[in-house]
Amino acid sequence: MEAIRSVKALITWEKDPSKYPSNIWLQDLIVNYGDLEGKQFTGETWTVPVRITGLIEGTWETYADIRFLVDEAPWQDLVSGYTFRLWAGREVATVKVL
Repeated sequence: MEAIRSVKALITWEKDPSKYPSNIWLQDLIVNYGDLEGKQFTGETWTVPVRITGLIEGTWETYADIRFLVDEAPWQDLVSGYTFRLWAGREVATVKVL
């Protein structure tokens, strides 16, 4: 089985990230490649596991590894400088691929 690849990212959280565990994959985050209409997403959504690798002291930013779960996901977007929003019932963070 091929190893699951990941990329390095900088994440700016909407609330204090110190409550999240470090070096454990958080599984309940998604990125939406569409719109939110009412309470429903249109377009594709992809699960984005996040592993926080370091807190940036005095900020709500963390370094992290991010990935998709399936090969069909838009891996080509995960290039340096690409930015997207993470959702977990609401917007929770902005991710910038390093």
